[in-house]
Amino acid sequence: MIHGKSIERIFYNAGNGYTVASYHTEEELPKKVTRSHPENPGYFQAVGIELPTGADVEVELDGEWKETKYGMQLDVSSFRICIPETAAGIKAYLASDMIKGIGPVTADRIVEKFGEKTLFIMENTPEKLLEVSGITETKLETILDGYHKSRQLRELMVYLAPFGVTSNKLIRIQEHFGSNAYPIIKKNPFRLCEIKGFGFLTVDPIARKAKNFKVDNPERIKAAIAYVLQKAADEEGHLFLKSDEVVERAAELLNHVNEHQKVSERANKDVGNEMIRKDQTLIGNGGGIYTRRNFQAEMGAAAQLMQLLLQKRKQRDIDSLLRQVTTEEGIILSKTQEQAVRQVFQYPVSIITGGPGTGKTTLIRIIIRIQEKLNKDSVILLCAPTGRARRRMYEKTNFPAMTMQKAVGTPAENEDEEEMWNVGKLEDDFIIADEFGMCDMYLADRFFSAIKKDATLVMIGDKDQLGSVGPGNVFHEMIVSGMIPTTILDSCFRQEEGSTIVENAVRINQKQTKLIYDDTFEFYTANTPEDASEIIRDLYEEYWKSKGKRTDEIQVLSPLKKNTAAGSDALNEMLREVVNPKRRGRKEVKNGGRLYREGDRVMQTENKDEISNGDLGEVISISKKEGKSIMRVDFGDDRIVDFTDDDYWPLTHGYAMSVHKSQGNECPIVIIPMLGCFWRMLQRNILYTGITRATKKVIIVGSKRAVAQAIRNNTTAKRNTLFGMRLKQVGKELLNAYERRSA
Repeated sequence: MIHGKSIERIFYNAGNGYTVASYHTEEELPKKVTRSHPENPGYFQAVGIELPTGADVEVELDGEWKETKYGMQLDVSSFRICIPETAAGIKAYLASDMIKGIGPVTADRIVEKFGEKTLFIMENTPEKLLEVSGITETKLETILDGYHKSRQLRELMVYLAPFGVTSNKLIRIQEHFGSNAYPIIKKNPFRLCEIKGFGFLTVDPIARKAKNFKVDNPERIKAAIAYVLQKAADEEGHLFLKSDEVVERAAELLNHVNEHQKVSERANKDVGNEMIRKDQTLIGNGGGIYTRRNFQAEMGAAAQLMQLLLQKRKQRDIDSLLRQVTTEEGIILSKTQEQAVRQVFQYPVSIITGGPGTGKTTLIRIIIRIQEKLNKDSVILLCAPTGRARRRMYEKTNFPAMTMQKAVGTPAENEDEEEMWNVGKLEDDFIIADEFGMCDMYLADRFFSAIKKDATLVMIGDKDQLGSVGPGNVFHEMIVSGMIPTTILDSCFRQEEGSTIVENAVRINQKQTKLIYDDTFEFYTANTPEDASEIIRDLYEEYWKSKGKRTDEIQVLSPLKKNTAAGSDALNEMLREVVNPKRRGRKEVKNGGRLYREGDRVMQTENKDEISNGDLGEVISISKKEGKSIMRVDFGDDRIVDFTDDDYWPLTHGYAMSVHKSQGNECPIVIIPMLGCFWRMLQRNILYTGITRATKKVIIVGSKRAVAQAIRNNTTAKRNTLFGMRLKQVGKELLNAYERRSA
């Protein structure tokens, strides 16, 4: 504990309370601290949440000294304000930064009115402050709001500091729960599991120490079960788990503490049943255990989609318009393509699926033209699940497009549920949704429910690509259910440069292990991850130089992320040192254990505002303002984002990425390691997705045996979802209801 006086507040984030401040103490400081400020003995800097600042405010600070790029700083875990007893001291305290809404003039008036009783009045009868000249009810509300908010943040910090919760994590807690974070966490510490980075194993010791929970406490078991189901959704794409699997996974979490104190299977089942019958946070249906959110999304999406599909529609003969448009465009369509277009105008809901080169983009342009001729006043919406897919759609069709999230008002990741762009139904008459395979169950539910009943919906995608990052398998389930009119485009029409890529994509889907290798589809032999890493480094450097040192021309895609020299994490570190090494004058900044430099290629890892998970950008500047570092990243399309060093950055380097992250992206040159040691990830859809990201050239580094193994392996990880079955059930129920009504 260090006793000192506040000097100044260097930086303050009003959104999360993060503070950098300087203090002076008469006590002895560590030598590393005094060495940093030899001209000012007793001076030190501290960081933390809502640190007390203001002229001569006395405080006691507790925490750990940490070496930062600004020198030694005290990372404050708790503090106490030494509240003054004199009228002059109270006046100085009120005029400090601690009490929002009170300046020097107002502080003078308050102390003049209440003297040494001021702090007692503020704590117990704050309404008396209205007797002070200049304090209105609105101003009093501001003062009390700031006072209570800062107090709650301080209380949260004191509550969690003994458990090693850092300032950055406290900020994330406060951002998630708002100003009521402290009472929420105090009541049930397991609520921390709702926040990324707080898994059950992290929160469990906090909760057990803070609340003295026994191992079989029902609240602890509930938290484990909820965490198991959420983790299964986030990491495996499951909307439900079998009850036995829930019990097994929960027991593994719960019994990690003490080998002699086990939570019984009976206790797990009893608590699980209570969550279903009493709490109603879980739902048992179809032989599986769902969270309420997952069940409602699956059922809601099925009901909304079938209602759209089964609405009666006036049949239109579009053959003459189809001939007119194709003649004007100078395009000859195949019979299957013509069928796809007719299907769009025959049914309220339809699907078009096909691989690269099958003419999906061409059909979008033709469908738009026909709809405009049918009804020039109709409102047409083009959309896609991600920002990068939306931009590609616009580039290829020259028709405005937006993300599905923005269209329907779904908040992006980490945004408040109440912050929506639109309310109610979409006004659009004709909706084309591209890259629908990337749409998860949550988004599908919101999207289908937002479409008005007389609208037309066309969903386009590639059924052979990887599924959505989020839970569910929506596109695949719709197709295999047989309920949605679907056209499969199976002919390749792309004959331009890069056609070998398309040809090999077709061969991969036809289980042909013999691929064509030429100037646009190359292969380099590597026996180990280390060998592959060296070859990839040399190839990347060669093409990087030949392309004018542009990193956006080459992309490395790995089936794996970690624990191998040929994974995207290790490749990123290596390639960054090749193309953007440390140089004098090139600024750097560290965040989340990663070092970033000006000129670095980076990738967003969360959906936020107009930046999508997987979007690539370039670090264009690193600067310092008011004591904090600011890194500016250009994501293209006038999307420039500033990242400040007091925040958690959803970023990683982008020279290499996992195949899963690459969905919706395209790049001229793609390099893919394929090795036998990747056996878990040697899957047909992973290889297919990887090579179809390239527009001009694919380079595979590894073994042809591994490539062949991937092509033969179509056993993709099965996702637990009953969406297809629900479409059939709902469709049958609606048809029966229509028949009863007409009888």
